Amino acid sequence: MIGFRFTRHSPMSTAQPLRPRIVGKTKLNLSLVASQYNLPYVQGLVAAVEEEMSTISAGARMNIVWVPGAFEIPLLTKLILSQEKPDVVIALGVLIQGETAHALLVAQSVTTALQNLAVEFSTPIINEVLLLENEEQARVRCLGDEINRGTEAARAAVAVAHAVRETLKPR
Repeated sequence: MIGFRFTRHSPMSTAQPLRPRIVGKTKLNLSLVASQYNLPYVQGLVAAVEEEMSTISAGARMNIVWVPGAFEIPLLTKLILSQEKPDVVIALGVLIQGETAHALLVAQSVTTALQNLAVEFSTPIINEVLLLENEEQARVRCLGDEINRGTEAARAAVAVAHAVRETLKPR
């Protein structure tokens, strides 16, 4: 197993993706797969995605699927990719590191599975399954206005979905 230790007092990245400048009014088909575990924080991420999408891609079709925990996100993502064929999937979850390696193992497994699905289905998957040290980090990243990972996820989803469309256009 690859070891990982949080570095205490490491500054959080404040870099945010720019709002994508999209030419044309192509509507996006977007799926969110969200964990119910640590629900208040995940609800904050979902709300931020919805708010940002209403600004940058008004009219996007958004389907939200709730799963019990982060470990179930890849399975439901695969089913969605197989059946609905969305332009992009956003995976949302919050794992808070405890005294054991459980949260780390779940985070690693989910990340690997989501990346494999993105490649297998040639569909972007924005991974915002966050592995955090404590609830304070969760509040800042999921409920805050200044740096909300849900806002970042929405921006990345729109940008990469349009990049894929442009790449696949006949030349």
